[in-house]
Amino acid sequence: MVSSIDSIKYNLTLLNKRNEKVTYQMSSGDALQNGSDNSQQYNKILSINNNVSTYNSILERIQSSDSYNTNSDKSIDSMKTSMENIIELLTKAVTDTTTSDGKSAIADEIESEMDTIFSLANTKIDGQYLFSGKSSTVQPFVKDATTGKITYVATNNNKTVNVENNNYATQGVNGNELFYYTDKTTSTQVSIFDDLKEIVNALNLKDSSGNTITQDASDTILSNAIDKLDSGYDAMNLAHSKLGTRTASIENYESIVQTKLTNFTIFQEEYASADLTTLAIESQSLENTYTALYSTINKINSLSLVKYLS
Repeated sequence: MVSSIDSIKYNLTLLNKRNEKVTYQMSSGDALQNGSDNSQQYNKILSINNNVSTYNSILERIQSSDSYNTNSDKSIDSMKTSMENIIELLTKAVTDTTTSDGKSAIADEIESEMDTIFSLANTKIDGQYLFSGKSSTVQPFVKDATTGKITYVATNNNKTVNVENNNYATQGVNGNELFYYTDKTTSTQVSIFDDLKEIVNALNLKDSSGNTITQDASDTILSNAIDKLDSGYDAMNLAHSKLGTRTASIENYESIVQTKLTNFTIFQEEYASADLTTLAIESQSLENTYTALYSTINKINSLSLVKYLS
């Protein structure tokens, strides 16, 4: 009789331990309560969780970079619109029918468009300048308070984003790519802002130093300026095209990383999550076992009492 009771107590202890785990799994949704429950599965879960965390971080960086490029694209679109307006105004200015007062008014309009481009070139999103390359906390273009000359002061190197396993994609375009072109005659780097400033000065019959120039000298400068603006606009278009290529590359990586993250999340669900349907069945089975054990205990107690009374 003692042996039977000891056996029942032992089975009841095992049953309580299993019931504790099942209760934990059903309430938490976790497949394992402790690593020792199944060390192989536990290590697999840790590996999957690390991958999910890693790819979530990568995806966050990629999406941030994609947003950065989208804002850059919008800014460049607006810059190109201003450049197109300037080219149209300059074409009007060089016609014989445009008076001196008309040219002065055009100079004011071009200067206004130039201010718009300058502002767009210094666009800042979430504390980062879009066209400063790697030095994104540095304002890319500064204007001399005396001469009005606009200069690019940031880096010519672009930011990169780690898209997976130390693979890096280029982000955005920098101000040098966007606002400088190579002069076909001198093979030197020329700033679009310098060209625009020269046009405004010429329309007002001034040189770069503020000295008065003749109408003939002004006409020569303005005539040559059309080709310069075309070159500057081409440089801006080229930079815009580079941005499109870089954006497409980042979006491709985004799709790849999103797919991998989805797969790891599915694995995470399979390995780390409890099967509630199976647990519900097991819970009912445990309850039935409890009932059977306690029934046996009651019978043993009854037999013991009868034996004692007899």
